[in-house]
Amino acid sequence: MRYIAKWYARDVFTQKGNMGMLKEQLEHSQNVPPERRIRRMLRTNVAQKDYYEQTSAGNISPVNSAATNFWNILRHRAMVSVSSEARSKVYEVHKQWLGDLSDKKVLELGAGSGCPISGYIAEHAKEYHAMDLSAMQLEQLKNRIGDAPNRRFIEGDFLDSSMTDDDYDVIYAHAVLHHFRYIDVALSMLKQKMKADARVISYDASQTWLPVVLLRAVFRPFQVDADWEFPFTGKTLKRIEASFRIEDKLGVFNKGKWSLVLGVLFPSLGKKYGDKLFLSDFEDRKRKNVIGSLHVSYLMKEQ
Repeated sequence: MRYIAKWYARDVFTQKGNMGMLKEQLEHSQNVPPERRIRRMLRTNVAQKDYYEQTSAGNISPVNSAATNFWNILRHRAMVSVSSEARSKVYEVHKQWLGDLSDKKVLELGAGSGCPISGYIAEHAKEYHAMDLSAMQLEQLKNRIGDAPNRRFIEGDFLDSSMTDDDYDVIYAHAVLHHFRYIDVALSMLKQKMKADARVISYDASQTWLPVVLLRAVFRPFQVDADWEFPFTGKTLKRIEASFRIEDKLGVFNKGKWSLVLGVLFPSLGKKYGDKLFLSDFEDRKRKNVIGSLHVSYLMKEQ
């Protein structure tokens, strides 16, 4: 056990490896041809589509395994410690990154049933495209934000380049990039869809904090959606930062992750101190180090 802990710690804190946690993550190797990577993810996305036609991410559902439902219960219990008002701080930053959308064509990638600012983007963009694998999720989004002449709802796979245009000013990818087994393929596809000087805003789960690495390693064999869930490792973050010019980045639940720990173990203390811990990450924006954060958000442009 001491050897295992030492092995994980080495990879997390030096970021020289891929943390050894997931065999699947190691398949980012150049030994896997790009065509094979795409074919494998396309097959996986058929199962992913079927899953999201039946339930939504994070929900307690009979579609899930008992372990997945238990994980979701713990996550919900933890998140209660941070108020929705405090969590909205993330989306205030995203709105700043989005800027004036009145003359912009925007793709919301993996839109699902919508994120907290889907309606804002659709209302302010000159043209708004929402793409998701699931028709059911898109229908929920349409019901939520409404339809309009400047809005297009695309049921399809982002890996099929014929499904989307090639001239987006902004691609908003909320909790979606970590669904790609091979992140390099996703990054390449993003570049194909961007106009010159376009921007990408991403927001994803990350696992660069040792306790989360170990916890996910235990949970992984029982996880229903394991085939399309790859929270960012240190190596993934390096790949992203090497592929794009990073205009800004935000580590969410860095110091704030302790609010989630309190929420699970001591709910009353979590509610008392949760917002303060969460918001402390926004008071330290100059630090820019996202390692150890449970969520990572990027504002990116092509190099």
